[in-house]
Amino acid sequence: MRQPTDQPADDLLAPPLPGPLLRLPRPVRALAPTAVVLLVLVPLAAHDPEFGPTESPPTNAALMAFGALALAFRRRWPAATAAATLLSGQLPLAVALYGLAARRGATPLLYVLAVLAEVRLFVPFDLGDVSTPSALANLVEDPLVFGAVPLALGLTTHQRARTVSVLAERNRLLVEARRHAEERAVAAERARLAREMHDVVSNRVSLITLHAGAGQVARADDPAAVRETLGLIRGLGLQALTELRGLLGMLTPASDQAPSLRGLPTLVEESRQAGLAVGLTVTGPDDGLPAPGPKVQYAAYRIVQEALTNAHKHAPAAEVAVTVAVEPDGLRLAVVNSPAEPAQPAESARPTDPAGPVASEGAGPGLPSGGHGLHGMRTRADDLGGTLHAGPTPEGGFAVRARLPLRVV
Repeated sequence: MRQPTDQPADDLLAPPLPGPLLRLPRPVRALAPTAVVLLVLVPLAAHDPEFGPTESPPTNAALMAFGALALAFRRRWPAATAAATLLSGQLPLAVALYGLAARRGATPLLYVLAVLAEVRLFVPFDLGDVSTPSALANLVEDPLVFGAVPLALGLTTHQRARTVSVLAERNRLLVEARRHAEERAVAAERARLAREMHDVVSNRVSLITLHAGAGQVARADDPAAVRETLGLIRGLGLQALTELRGLLGMLTPASDQAPSLRGLPTLVEESRQAGLAVGLTVTGPDDGLPAPGPKVQYAAYRIVQEALTNAHKHAPAAEVAVTVAVEPDGLRLAVVNSPAEPAQPAESARPTDPAGPVASEGAGPGLPSGGHGLHGMRTRADDLGGTLHAGPTPEGGFAVRARLPLRVV
């Protein structure tokens, strides 16, 4: 037994417009006027000399039958059908005028045929006998009932069909726009989460890797150094797990738990413990200046974190200066490292040292780089309405400089 499937989202957003309660098959609707005229009006015209455009009953019956047959083609050729029924009775002419107005709308051809139809409906009457209200009513009855009313109903039907079509197209475009907006929101959220994961994992794992390399070359007879290194690795691992738990649980840490400028000294100290010479300078805000908002502080922390991670990867022996200043035009930060110097071989890596072979393994390729760090930093600055520039310095080092607004709405 098949299980019922979920209803598509488009059907929920754009339900079909309600139609008539009873809708006859298309052939029946197409031939119904023809059948009514042939079965009812033609016999009447054959016996009543006043039931038609002429005084001859056979002629009236023939013209009525001709108009009935013409109505069978009103859907394909509405204008030709209206022109043909000008010689027929009132009812075929009214049906033809309605069909033409409903399908073609207000066109010059419709106006011409409408004028001819009104003249045709005035012909059987004596225009000189309008002295009484009843005579005047009889004069305008046929032109109004079989001419003006069908035209008005047809034009109304045409306008409604156009309105329904426009609304249906607008609804389709709104559904499509909503789908695209949802897709863009999902893609943006995925990119943001990937950026957060990259910053957390890249920085912490890089430091863990550096400390593990230091543990490899540590002397076997110095258990205190080994314990200190393992403690640093454990602490970095716990920090990474805490931040990852916040990302996976809430996608964005709460403002009171998210990293901020207060965490920069700890971040710099972690890089120092991993062997990178880092200096930190934080100034401001001066009196009268507001403190940077939580989002700005969070972005500044992540930018400094990623810049230090890049320094660990590409310039491990360089000196790095981290400067953060709260100024009237925004929060300015800079992470500048001196030219990278080739790393000196560790003293413990001498061939006579038992740890020598291990040190050789640890001196292999540097930390891997995915190439997403600079893009992620620029994205953080752009999302807040700030700017970020990164590139080599004239001295041969590398600098990351950013300006972030103090407050973000």
